[in-house]
Amino acid sequence: MSRTFYVKNTQAPKVMSTEELLSVAGGDFRQFVVSQDEENFKEVMQMPLNKFGYMLFGQEGISGRGFEVSYQEGEPAAYEVRVFTPSTERDWLGAMEFMSKLAIYLQVDIIDEEGMEYKANHITYNYRGDIEFGVRCYEGEREESFIFGVCRPIALNAEIVGRLLSAQDKVKAFSDFVESQQQHEDIFIANQIFYQNDKGEIIGTYTLTKTVPTVLPYQYPPFIDITKTDLQQEDILQWRISLVDTEGGEDGFNYLGDLDYKTFLERLPQEKIKKLDGHYMLLQMDTTQQMEALLGKTSLLGKIKNFFK
Repeated sequence: MSRTFYVKNTQAPKVMSTEELLSVAGGDFRQFVVSQDEENFKEVMQMPLNKFGYMLFGQEGISGRGFEVSYQEGEPAAYEVRVFTPSTERDWLGAMEFMSKLAIYLQVDIIDEEGMEYKANHITYNYRGDIEFGVRCYEGEREESFIFGVCRPIALNAEIVGRLLSAQDKVKAFSDFVESQQQHEDIFIANQIFYQNDKGEIIGTYTLTKTVPTVLPYQYPPFIDITKTDLQQEDILQWRISLVDTEGGEDGFNYLGDLDYKTFLERLPQEKIKKLDGHYMLLQMDTTQQMEALLGKTSLLGKIKNFFK
């Protein structure tokens, strides 16, 4: 679910690039689709938006879900700003600030999907009502639900949904929940990597590195991020995780081994798990011994102790 707003392009047929749109918006706005490390980063940033498709925009350190910006061809040609339902209050404020600056730059009003018009410097849309409506839509949900944040999926289980629905201020409750996901902090969100074995079967893998705070699933099987792959759960033969030490290797890293992801979850010390939502946890293993214990290995000290038992 979402709400869409239109800002007529008075410069048509010229279409601004992501780089130009961010320049118009100014401040701490950024895109969350292409990493600066990617080879085609500069090309994507300078490409007319209609050639790329849609771009997820938001604000550094602020946005929970962000908002999509795309381009509508035809008459009238317009920039589309799509805000997800529900989004956080700060997502909405950011989206309206972006629309306002874009509309002022193009010297036009803003029109929503129902034809309502808003002055560029006075957007009166009832965004709080949209957030509350979105939260109420989870009522009766029995299965885990996923929404997409600016950096990763976010899971809502029955317990979380119950807290949101029972909150007196549902807008604040939902906003606080999404903003507690630590998407903007200096932690590593483990990537899902897929490869085929010699039989052509698909294996899904994660990596956990010693001392690195890492976001990983604590539920099995892990949720597959549909924004990054077309694979389905039934396509995956097995999930595994590789454990890496930060000492001993030539490049400062030492591969310790890997294991089945379900076994990994069963062996995890509960005190190490910090649950973020209904599916993901923040995990940090501080010692080589802790990592080896997950692999079922016994340290030298442990072997000596066992010898004298």
